[in-house]
Amino acid sequence: MPRSRRTSPLDQGSCNIGKLIFTILIGIAGGAAIAASPAPLLQSIWWTADGAETDAATTKASTCLAFDPQDADRVKAGMALFNTPSLLGGQAAKAGLNCNSCHDNGRDNRHFYVEGLSSTPGTADVTSSFFSILRGNAVKDPVVIPDLANPGKISRAADDQILERFIRTLIVEEFSGKEPNQSTLSALATYVRAIRKCDGAQIIDRRLDDQLQLVDAAIGGALAMHRSGENATALILVRAARHQLGLIDERYSAPRFKAERSALLDSSRQLQDIAEAQNADLFNPALTLWHEQFTANLVPRLRAGERHSLYTRKKFRAAWKQVPKPGL
Repeated sequence: MPRSRRTSPLDQGSCNIGKLIFTILIGIAGGAAIAASPAPLLQSIWWTADGAETDAATTKASTCLAFDPQDADRVKAGMALFNTPSLLGGQAAKAGLNCNSCHDNGRDNRHFYVEGLSSTPGTADVTSSFFSILRGNAVKDPVVIPDLANPGKISRAADDQILERFIRTLIVEEFSGKEPNQSTLSALATYVRAIRKCDGAQIIDRRLDDQLQLVDAAIGGALAMHRSGENATALILVRAARHQLGLIDERYSAPRFKAERSALLDSSRQLQDIAEAQNADLFNPALTLWHEQFTANLVPRLRAGERHSLYTRKKFRAAWKQVPKPGL
C-alpha cells in the first residue's frame, strides 16, 4: 500500500528542498535553531515515520555511559557534538539533521523515515547523492540504522584510532562536512566508545532534562576545550548549546510561554556574542557566568512549565491532532 506522506525537506527534488531548507534557516545564525520552524510542531517530525510521531516525540531508547573518569570532559563534549547539525555539512546540516537524528540517544532510531532515503522505518540510504556526491552511487540501497550500544564492524579500541578515522570519513565523505580537527574526532570517538545499554526499561520518556543535560555538556565541553587551547572545537560546542536551546524553544510553543521563549532567544544571542568576542581571555569567565545565570534564572521557569509543554505526551498528542495532514 502506498504511504501517505506529508511534504518534507528531504522528500522532493532539489528545488523544493532548497525552498524548505531556506525556511528552516530563517532567523538561524551560527548554528542556532531558535526560529519559527516550518516543521509541524517539531523539526524532527520531518524524519519520522507516519503514525510514529507521538512515540518519537515523547519517548527514546535508554542509554548508559561507561568511561574512565579522566575522560569525562571528552565524553561530555562528544555527546554535545553528536547532537549538533554544525558537525555535518551539505543538505543534512541545513535540514537540521545530526548524528543523533539516526542514532537517537546514541542508540538506533526505529522511527526514522524519509521518503526516497528509507525503505522501512529505521533505515537510511547512506550512499544517496542528496547527502554527498562523493558517496552517491545512484542506487537506492537503504540499510538498517545500527544501535551504537552493540559491537559493530569498526574497532572501538582506544589505542588504534580506527574509530576516529571512520567518524572522520562519515563527516567529510558521507555528509559533506568540513574537515574535523583532532580534538573534535577524539571527543566524538570517546563518547561513542562509552555508549552502553542500560539495565531495566529500554524505552523511556523524553524530558526537558534531555536538552538541559546537553546544554550542560556543551558548555562544560567548550570550557574544557578552550582551556586546552582547542578553540575551534569550543566554538562548535557553543553552537551545540544554542541548538539545544532551539529544541527547548519549540517544545514551549504555547502562547503562555511567550516570556520563556523570549528569554531563550536572549540566552541564545548572548551565547552568540560570547562566541564572536575577539578577546579569548574573556571566553571562559563569560561562558561560566552565562551558564550560572541560565541555570539559576531560566531553568526553574522551564521546569515549572514542563507539564504544559510538548514534552508531555498528552499535550503533544493533542497538538499533533490539530496539525493539517497533507494528502490525507
